[in-house]
Amino acid sequence: MSEPHATRSTDALVLGGGVAGLSAALRLADAGRTVRLIEASDRLGGVVRTVRADGFTADVGPDAFLVRKPAALDLCERLGVATASAQTGALVQRRGRLYPLPDGLTGLVPGHLLPLLTTPALGPAAKLRAALEPLVRVRRGHGDESLEAFAVRRFGRGAYEGLIEPLLGGLYGADDGPISLQATLPHLHEHEQRGRLLRLGRPRTPVDGKAPSPFARPIGGMDALTGALADAARAAGVLIQTECPIAQVERRTEQYVALDERGGGVGAARALVVALPAPAAAGVLSALDEALAAPLRGVPMASLSVVVLGVPTQRARVPQASGWLVPRAEGGLVQAVTTLSRKHPGTAPDGYDLFRVFLRPALTIDATDDALVQAALDHIEHHVGRVGTPVFRHVQHWRRALPRYTMGHLDRLADLDAALARHPHLAVTGSSLRGVGLPDVIARAAQAADTLFNDPI
Repeated sequence: MSEPHATRSTDALVLGGGVAGLSAALRLADAGRTVRLIEASDRLGGVVRTVRADGFTADVGPDAFLVRKPAALDLCERLGVATASAQTGALVQRRGRLYPLPDGLTGLVPGHLLPLLTTPALGPAAKLRAALEPLVRVRRGHGDESLEAFAVRRFGRGAYEGLIEPLLGGLYGADDGPISLQATLPHLHEHEQRGRLLRLGRPRTPVDGKAPSPFARPIGGMDALTGALADAARAAGVLIQTECPIAQVERRTEQYVALDERGGGVGAARALVVALPAPAAAGVLSALDEALAAPLRGVPMASLSVVVLGVPTQRARVPQASGWLVPRAEGGLVQAVTTLSRKHPGTAPDGYDLFRVFLRPALTIDATDDALVQAALDHIEHHVGRVGTPVFRHVQHWRRALPRYTMGHLDRLADLDAALARHPHLAVTGSSLRGVGLPDVIARAAQAADTLFNDPI
């Protein structure tokens, strides 16, 4: 529910009630600032959404976060949100069958030679070409390169199409143009400058025989984090308004004023954090300064359809794995499948499994929900055998919700930074800029809030 409407001025105004906006608002309130947060929709959390019914708990947006980057885990601990490690062990499809991903993947590309040579997930020619990676000449200089060009140059086309593309595709995509290496995985460029990426042998085996999971999730669902974040922001004094679309922002007498679609003032503050998806951020900032809006308008936003199915699987052969990837070269509508009930035990009743199926948007844009459900079910049964009639189903359409860091993204960020330097007490943050994962989004939102304190408000 929204807080009662009020137009009094605050120290800071935050536009957007997703993870970035909530994180920035809490950071500002913790610093002693008065804050108003405005969200256009009727709910907080952005792309974090958890659906519950009939004993199933389905995250239809992100379902876990990386623990190597500490911001998300630290925030959970601070808010008292209990977490559990996600189960690992993903598969990849080759010629219609599923095989384990090779051990030793480093930064979403192969990192060790022996697992690469012995994996059945690639054909002999692809493995032999990839094994020549240490002999590939280093590309010197600091110029950007697409992820595809980098991977093909280092490992060959076969390894890219059969292994690297499906690993990268769900997170970064490529339907909107070549994806920038230095905007997404700059450490790979840096690693190449030091020499080969493939190490001899295989990765070290931990003493207990099992490596710790790189992912964690709030127990009970991802919305436990966003719910606790919203509660903490309110407790710190943040005024939260939902169902309040902002049309534009103006600068008046050293204040930023947020205007609704009728031109009425919704909030005013000395400082402003815009934590919106790139197209929405461009829309609200264009009247203030087109130089702010133009770089944001240039960030492509992809769409995605997700089908979640809870099915009885007593007689099915469900792999004990977190899910599987489907290379584009395999064809078909499905891009990836997460077996949520295996990755996050407790998300389905006994005797049932919970599958989350990602569908390729270009191939499913005109399909009905019933058709998407059937396509997802057919794909699942192809791999695990006959399952029972779904007792839980949910179709989630994320429309223009996923930013793509295409070539030129770093130039867009430089242009945005130059424009921001001309506007005091203004920050822009969110997954459209410098990191799509929750840890990056949370850390960047805190940094954005902190930039407002360079001069006293």
